[in-house]
Amino acid sequence: KMLQETHRLIELVQEWLDLTELQTAPNKALKYDTFNLCELVQSVWQTLEPIANKKEVTLTYQGDRQIMISADSSRLIQVFLNLLDNAIKHNPRGKEIIVQVLSQSSCQSDPSDYQEQIKIDVIDSGRGFNPSDLPYIFERLYRGDKSRTREAGGNANTEGNGLGLAIVEQIIQAHGGAIAAKNHPQSGGAWLEILLPT
Repeated sequence: KMLQETHRLIELVQEWLDLTELQTAPNKALKYDTFNLCELVQSVWQTLEPIANKKEVTLTYQGDRQIMISADSSRLIQVFLNLLDNAIKHNPRGKEIIVQVLSQSSCQSDPSDYQEQIKIDVIDSGRGFNPSDLPYIFERLYRGDKSRTREAGGNANTEGNGLGLAIVEQIIQAHGGAIAAKNHPQSGGAWLEILLPT
């Protein structure tokens, strides 16, 4: 028990340092390469499949399977591991998780601001976020509604340390992107919406 707690504290400190580095020196924290986004999502899912299979949870990928992105692949693996692991934990048995990927153009008032970006939606079929938690979802050490964890069959060890989504947000922002959390109007589940420049 003591060893388990020590490992948990070491992990917490490492994640805190990681988060601080992403905030203070994003350029140093990222190593860019070009890769197929669909293949990256599928490889992350394969890693999580043993957990997903226990709950009979499936992944449905919707959208362009040929989208190439220039980003830090190891950091985006970290993002999808976190988001899909959370989605599996909170998904009801036998339901699907959807990842929708769409390439879109954005243009502010100035035409020189025109840019291509990728919109990625990760949607589960769980009971979603507690509306009172939504403003704080990405804050460090925020764990939100405990009943969400209990309902998913979690315990103190599966609740996490409240840094996962904070790190996800910092990785996305370090890439010049944005992430928002809401509840999906159709599934009622958690909906994480990511915008990334190509």
